[in-house]
Amino acid sequence: MALSGTNGSQVWVYRGAGKGYAASPAIDGGRVYIGSKDGRFHSVDAANGQAVWTFQVGSASDAGAVAAPILASAAVRAGRVYFGAENMNAYALDAATGARLWRRAVRGQSFGHTWPVASGQAGGLVLFRTTPIYAFHDLLNSDEAHLQAAAGTSGGTLGDKAAWIVEQRAVSQRLRDNPHRRSLWELNAATGADRYALPLPVVYTSGVGDAPAPPVVDDSTNRAWIMTRSVYARFDGMGVRNYGEFAKLNLAFDPAIYSDATLPEDRLGIRFFGCRGSSNCKIAWEDFHKIADEGEVLTAASNAVFSSNWVSAGGIDLGTEATFNVRFYSSDDTGGAGLYGSQTGAVVANGRIVLRDSQGIKSYTIPR
Repeated sequence: MALSGTNGSQVWVYRGAGKGYAASPAIDGGRVYIGSKDGRFHSVDAANGQAVWTFQVGSASDAGAVAAPILASAAVRAGRVYFGAENMNAYALDAATGARLWRRAVRGQSFGHTWPVASGQAGGLVLFRTTPIYAFHDLLNSDEAHLQAAAGTSGGTLGDKAAWIVEQRAVSQRLRDNPHRRSLWELNAATGADRYALPLPVVYTSGVGDAPAPPVVDDSTNRAWIMTRSVYARFDGMGVRNYGEFAKLNLAFDPAIYSDATLPEDRLGIRFFGCRGSSNCKIAWEDFHKIADEGEVLTAASNAVFSSNWVSAGGIDLGTEATFNVRFYSSDDTGGAGLYGSQTGAVVANGRIVLRDSQGIKSYTIPR
C-alpha cells in the first residue's frame, strides 16, 4: 500500500502476495521491491502500484531450488536486487527484468527478519546475516571458550595489535572450517562467490532464534560497523555472555592475510574500540551495554552509529570514536521497574533520537 505523504490518504494498493508480507519494502529508481510469504519476489511501479515483474522461488526459472517463503527485506544496488529466502539461498536478480543473476546456498536456520547490505567496497560485495544451526546458548558458550583459548586469556585487558591478530585469525579459520557456525556471509556482488579466502572474524551475537543485526556500511571511508565478540572487548555484558563489542570492519582487507603485527591498526580487518584515551575509557554503566545473547539493531546517522537493544541504547561518534549512552532501560522515566527496550532500531533527525520501548515511543536529545 502507498499513502500520501501529505495527508495519509491511500494512493494505491498492490495485492500480488497470496500469503502476505513479513519483509519491509525497498525503493529504488521508481520501483518498490519486496518478497512475500508465498515465496514470490515483487517489483512494483511506485507511481501506480502496478506489477512490473515477479520472481517465484523454486519455480522453473529457479531450477534446483525448493519453494520457500521470503521473510527478510531486500537491498538494491547498481541494477541488482538482493534477498534471502528460507530455503537458505541468497539471491541476486536483475532489477529491471527480474531475471535471476545468481543463487548461493548459505548455512543457517533462517535469514530472519533482517536485510542484506550491499556495498561498493572490495570491488562490490553484499553482506547477509543468518541464524546458525546451533542452539544459541550452545553456540555462545563454545564461542566464548574458543575466544579464551585462542587469546590465551579470559579477558580483562585491552590487548595489543599482535594479540588481536592471533585471536581474530583463529576466529576466521574456525568459521572457514565450520561454516555452520557462521552468521555473516560476505559475497561477491556480481557472482555470489565468497568475497574473501577466509570469512571475516565476526562471532555470533543475538537472542533466541534471531539473526544478528546487519552491519552499517560507509562506502566513503571503506568501513563497516558491526557487533561481534572478542576477549578484548570493552563492554562487560553485565556478567551475562561477556565479550560483546562494537567493531569496525575494513572490507577492503582480506582476513586471510592477517600475519604482520606491525601493520597499522586501521589496516586490520577488524578493530575493536578500546580505551585509547581518557575520553574513551568510561566504565560500562556510564556508557552502554552490549550483551552477547540479546539481539539489537544498528542505525546509521551522518556521523554516528546507534545501537538499540532491550538493555540500553547508545552509539559511537564516528569522528572521535568515543561511545556514548542515550539511556538505560533498568527503570522507567519515573524510577519504577519494568521498562525494556526493543529491537526496532532508531530514527535520528535534528539532533534527536526516537526509540520504542515497552511503554511506547519516546524522543531523546543525543548527548553529544
